[in-house]
Amino acid sequence: MNESLENDQHFSQLKELFQNHPELQAIYERSASTSKHANLDESGYIVSDGHTYDNTPRMRAYVALATAIRESLPPVKDGHVRLWRGNRPDEVGHNPSYTNSLEGFALPFLKGYQGVLSYVDIPAEEVKKYLTSGAKDSEFILPADIVSDAHIVGFSTEEANEKKKQAKPLTDSNQSDGLSIVPKWPS
Repeated sequence: MNESLENDQHFSQLKELFQNHPELQAIYERSASTSKHANLDESGYIVSDGHTYDNTPRMRAYVALATAIRESLPPVKDGHVRLWRGNRPDEVGHNPSYTNSLEGFALPFLKGYQGVLSYVDIPAEEVKKYLTSGAKDSEFILPADIVSDAHIVGFSTEEANEKKKQAKPLTDSNQSDGLSIVPKWPS
């Protein structure tokens, strides 16, 4: 382990996530961001990528990791919005539920699900038609053609393609989150 991580104020909050996701730890360690401090609004809440969060050690750590992840990826094209998903194992490219909150939803779900982190970029004028009544203004149910083009964070193109090949449609895997997919039951 990188010795500087032992002194990193966020590492203890991220340690469990990094145990299952060394690709995210590598991104965090390579981060060009010299400041891992959260931006605060006048009320002391954390503001990150257009969202406001409670100012807690865990959320500061997720914001620091999200900043490193965003810095590691190609920029979002003009007129597009990036949506995220913390996947269960073997579901990337199949689960249609995505969020615009990397640090508030995708990373915490990834920690629990222990799959891979994925994202899709969609035209901004289309994003509202996929908005659901789930988490306020943060949850989207996307069509299969968009979901199947998901990018996986922290893996080479070859590794990502292999993970997508191993993924199973939700109707074949009983991994439904109950939002929009009914699992296929054995006959």
